[in-house]
Amino acid sequence: MPEERYPLEVESVGSDTYIVMSKGHHDLTEFMTEAVKQYPVWFLGGAEHVWCKTTPRPGGSWYHFVEPRTRGAWPATYCWEYAGDYKEWMKKEVAA
Repeated sequence: MPEERYPLEVESVGSDTYIVMSKGHHDLTEFMTEAVKQYPVWFLGGAEHVWCKTTPRPGGSWYHFVEPRTRGAWPATYCWEYAGDYKEWMKKEVAA
């Protein structure tokens, strides 16, 4: 079954922590470039591909990381503030 395609739409999903995410497994460098463009003063770390399930809650949703291809899960590209320095991460990605 082919994987569904999602547009790159970087969104803030953290409440008391800087967290950005987009549905779909996007190119990590493109994702980080867009994330830094939208949130230039946030101290974001490097991005990664994850699988998520959404649980509704009053005022929003909770996102839970699950094993790939878990029933009801969707692919996401994810980054948060305590994952190191995105500038160092970008240097490693570009060199790879």
